[in-house]
Amino acid sequence: MPDHEPPAPPSRAALAAVLVRAGEPDCALLADRPVTDAGGAQRIDLANGWRLNLWWHPGPELARLWAATAPDGGIWTFGCDRWPDWLAGPAAVVLEPLRHLLTDEQRERLQQRLLTCSCWPEPDPLPEPEPPTMAELFPEDEAWAS
Repeated sequence: MPDHEPPAPPSRAALAAVLVRAGEPDCALLADRPVTDAGGAQRIDLANGWRLNLWWHPGPELARLWAATAPDGGIWTFGCDRWPDWLAGPAAVVLEPLRHLLTDEQRERLQQRLLTCSCWPEPDPLPEPEPPTMAELFPEDEAWAS
């Protein structure tokens, strides 16, 4: 079995860039559900291949980014980095990209954009297909016992 190294997590610069881009009105993105139905969690899929998983406070107020998946498959998760860095000792805190990497204006723009963004369409309410019969699964002309 060949060794497969997973992609590296996205850098801080990449996270900041995609969050700023997602806040722009011309950025193509879709949410999995409206913020009002999100129950605290919302997934955002960007046309450039990024996927953002966000938490919302009641209000609604954008709370935090808890995961981001880059187009190459690299995954950043909340708690995997420290601010300002790992060497800051007791002063280091968990990196919160919305707070540490964005300005107040960028964060507000992102929040407003996500509050009004379009969502993935609901699946068609098609009836469930009938399961195959035993005769279809095990035709008599096949020798199952041999």
